[in-house]
Amino acid sequence: MIAFRLLPFLLVLACVQLGLFLTLRELFLPRPDQVWARRWLALALAALALFFVGFMTSARIGLVAPAPLRTFVLEPLLAAEALSIPLMLLLGLGLSIAKRLPKTPSERRSLEAAAGESEQRSLEDPAASSRVYLPEPRRKLLARAATGILGLAAATAAAGIAEAELDPVLTRLDIPIPGLHPDLDGLTIVQLSDIHAGTLMTEARMLRIARAAAALQADLVVFTGDLLDASAKAGAPFSRAFRDLQGRLGTFAIFGNHDYFAGADVAARAIRDANATLLRNSGARIERGRGSLFIGGVDDPSHGSLGVDPVSALKAAAPEEPRIVLAHRPSLFEACSAQGASLVLSGHTHGGQFALSPRWSLARMLGPHTMGLYQTPRGALYVHRGMGTVGAVPLRLGSPPELALLTLRRV
Repeated sequence: MIAFRLLPFLLVLACVQLGLFLTLRELFLPRPDQVWARRWLALALAALALFFVGFMTSARIGLVAPAPLRTFVLEPLLAAEALSIPLMLLLGLGLSIAKRLPKTPSERRSLEAAAGESEQRSLEDPAASSRVYLPEPRRKLLARAATGILGLAAATAAAGIAEAELDPVLTRLDIPIPGLHPDLDGLTIVQLSDIHAGTLMTEARMLRIARAAAALQADLVVFTGDLLDASAKAGAPFSRAFRDLQGRLGTFAIFGNHDYFAGADVAARAIRDANATLLRNSGARIERGRGSLFIGGVDDPSHGSLGVDPVSALKAAAPEEPRIVLAHRPSLFEACSAQGASLVLSGHTHGGQFALSPRWSLARMLGPHTMGLYQTPRGALYVHRGMGTVGAVPLRLGSPPELALLTLRRV
């Protein structure tokens, strides 16, 4: 059953590696006497794909690599595989366009001469046959451009790994809440999201995050999903790292889709052992002085979840109480605000991990809400950029890890 679920992923991976090999071979290794170089290139790309599959398997079973191996081997190789897709598309598109551009008379003569030589070689030695696709000057120009693109990809990978490993950047925001009681004005919430505890998010790093969050001395601490990445073994390190992080008025958590990958029972135990309250279509009342508000949490629409039920999450709220809802996916904002949520706190997008701005972000593929605060007539939505990285793509550019301190203001 697992093999069938992985089959589409493996087919895509194989197609990417094959497309990249064919493109690089045509740009850099066009001559028939470069057989061994072609074989080494094919072996290198195949090894990279096998490494990627091996990493995904090891992450699932919870293997953790030493820090030097992770920094100098695992993450660069994972970045190389992640960038294989855009490289294959970009270089392949450039090669395809170059083939279709009109050829000059001198280029046509050059191609005819090369074709004649190739035909003669094939008669003398069938194994030496080689089809000429591009005039040599044009191929050399493309090869130089491809070399620059590959260098840029390497620099991008280095910068992306460095940004992904940064300590979270602190975001401070005041959020107006209609009907907030004067005794709750200035109530603070520390939001943590998308930690992805596992191979690329170690216990030591989580402990640094927990200490930075604890130093803010917030009234509430909330975890908005994807606390674990893919392995059940990540539960205990997560609990040990965050068990001393407590809000003065409470600590709450919800599930994200990756928590179901790791296992709902494991994630629930990890949250409980971290001294947090798990909200699965349920909620709790927060009181300070004579004021109160209600905080609810909806489950993630993953396979095996309870489903998204904001009605149940908020059913114990009093009519006059402001309502805050934790919902892992920003796409759940409309459903939650329809039940009277003044503020919805989400994550899931990682800010796209590659972003020039909230509008120009890869997270736009998931929906219009990519990162930051969105104010609407029906309520506010805050989309946290997260702290870890998704799956096996250890890169961030323009969307650094985040620690959010949100202050509620009476309006």
